[in-house]
Amino acid sequence: MPTTIRAIRLFRRFSMAEHHVQGSFAFTCTAAESALIEEAWQHAADLLGNFTPGEPSAEFLAAFMPTDLGNPFNGLLGLFDDPAFPDFGAEIEIEGSVDCVVSIYGTTDFQPGPIAELIRHCCQESLKVKPVGFDWSYSCSRPLRDSFGGGWCAIFADHVEFETTQQQLARRLAIFAIAPVRDPPDPWIDDPDHPSVDWIAEVLNGDTRLGYLDWTLARIEAGDSADALTVPPPA
Repeated sequence: MPTTIRAIRLFRRFSMAEHHVQGSFAFTCTAAESALIEEAWQHAADLLGNFTPGEPSAEFLAAFMPTDLGNPFNGLLGLFDDPAFPDFGAEIEIEGSVDCVVSIYGTTDFQPGPIAELIRHCCQESLKVKPVGFDWSYSCSRPLRDSFGGGWCAIFADHVEFETTQQQLARRLAIFAIAPVRDPPDPWIDDPDHPSVDWIAEVLNGDTRLGYLDWTLARIEAGDSADALTVPPPA
């Protein structure tokens, strides 16, 4: 098949691919915090739809301090990669009156970054007691390379942490490059770093070697580098 025709077929195959980012989670916060989340969410929706937002509350202005006094919403807009498109890509539901349960979910264009920062700005009191976390996935309607995966987010009062499955996988593969996996040890030959006298002293399994291999592998996996015990085996 000519290269040009093959390229055209590949283009047709992948050009109409649809990418999706999905997430769904819930967390508990105070009534005041949930009200602030709801207000910020509504302001973002109004701005996205080119409607005039309502008057921002004092709590909102304190949480999303504007950098331009002429625009009280630019603190909120700063959460988004594109301030002209303030879309969380999700729906929100709030239940409860004292301890409120906030549910956030989306199946197409879920935005982990803006959602995480929204929670951090609005839920300082709750986050100082307990952090909030969620995970998400991304996929593609066609088998495009590296278009499937996901990630997680941990929200603390003073910062937000993100990691993707691709980052985790790359880190795990790098461990092998630094320290290649060793052949499984022979259960009848002592591992020099984990001698059977240590195992006997710790496990007290009599004069058998039952369980020694599992014990050794666990310590190798954990990277145990402690000095070997010198307790002699039982007589």
